[in-house]
Amino acid sequence: MTQFELHSLKNNLAETSSLVESMRYELEQTKDSEAQAQNLVKQTLLQLEAAKDTINALRIDIVNSKEANDSVHSELQQSRAHVSFLESFVDNLKKINSDQNLLDGESTNQGIFYVDELQRELQATQSEVRQLKSTLEVSEIRYNEERSCSKKQIEGATEILNQIKSQSSIREAELTEELKKASANICELKATLMDKETELQGISEENENLNTKLENSELCNRDQEMEAELAKLREHVAEMKANLMDKETELQNVFSENDMLKLEISKPEMDTSVEAAEVEAARAAEAEALMKLELMMDEVDKSKRKVARVTEQLEAAQSASADMEAELRRLKVQSDQWRKAAEAAASMLSPGSNGKYVERSGSMPLGGKYSPVNSSYLDDYDDDSFKKKNGNVLKKIGVLWKKPQK
Repeated sequence: MTQFELHSLKNNLAETSSLVESMRYELEQTKDSEAQAQNLVKQTLLQLEAAKDTINALRIDIVNSKEANDSVHSELQQSRAHVSFLESFVDNLKKINSDQNLLDGESTNQGIFYVDELQRELQATQSEVRQLKSTLEVSEIRYNEERSCSKKQIEGATEILNQIKSQSSIREAELTEELKKASANICELKATLMDKETELQGISEENENLNTKLENSELCNRDQEMEAELAKLREHVAEMKANLMDKETELQNVFSENDMLKLEISKPEMDTSVEAAEVEAARAAEAEALMKLELMMDEVDKSKRKVARVTEQLEAAQSASADMEAELRRLKVQSDQWRKAAEAAASMLSPGSNGKYVERSGSMPLGGKYSPVNSSYLDDYDDDSFKKKNGNVLKKIGVLWKKPQK
């Protein structure tokens, strides 16, 4: 029953270990998804900043275009004022020329020349004004085109920015929800891990108690069996010694009877027939005594061989008892190693250790690191080797008991 419970505890320990590994894998996946969500938020923020920079650059371009257009417009206004001034000046000169028609030819020629120069200057100014008008129209057209293009770009950038903001807000809400779920899942996994660790510690303690009970029961059973075997062997040796003493006593009696018969044979008898009969009887008695002596010698030899065999069995039983005691000590050491390995596995599954060995204080002291070589595989191997050794020892004892008597 204890071996079945021990096997079930080992299965529970293996299931708990696999469950803890799966929980640890889920926790790592949750952390990875959280890191990916944070990276996505960072990328969205970078895109938002780039869109803001683009909008600012477009606004600066619009301001620069507006300033250039204003400068061209101011130049055009100045040219118009200059043209109007020249036109008014030409009109005044024409009036002066019409009023002074009576002057001499030289002054008239000078006035005409001066008027022609003013007209040429006026024409140059008008051509410059036309050029400035065309330039202004081109600038206005370009300004309007750039303004419409900038407006479209600003509207597109604003729309993209709004889309990015809406998507980022939606994604942020989703990521916040996923983060909350991941945090709740992590808390739940930590709680489950603590429960499994507590259960593992209870299983380890129960396993240790079962190992102790199993060792005590096996030791008691083996001690009782060995004591019973030794008692049987001692009783058998005592019986053999008693039989040997009886055979020796009987042999002494036969020897004494033989001596008496020899003395009686040596006495002279008066009656020859009686003497012959007595001689024959003495010879028959002597032959019978010799036969009994041979039988007794055979029985003595058998008894000696049996005593030697019993002594050999007793020595084998004592050596088997010593082997069993050594095997029990080795099993105790192996049980301690297995318990320490289980405690090491429990400590590795504790939160905050990150899979590393952490020393504990309290109910689970550890003397070394966990090694899968020292785990249940060696326990099964050592149990098999122990069973084989016990089987060999018991087989030797059985062979010694079943030896045919010679």
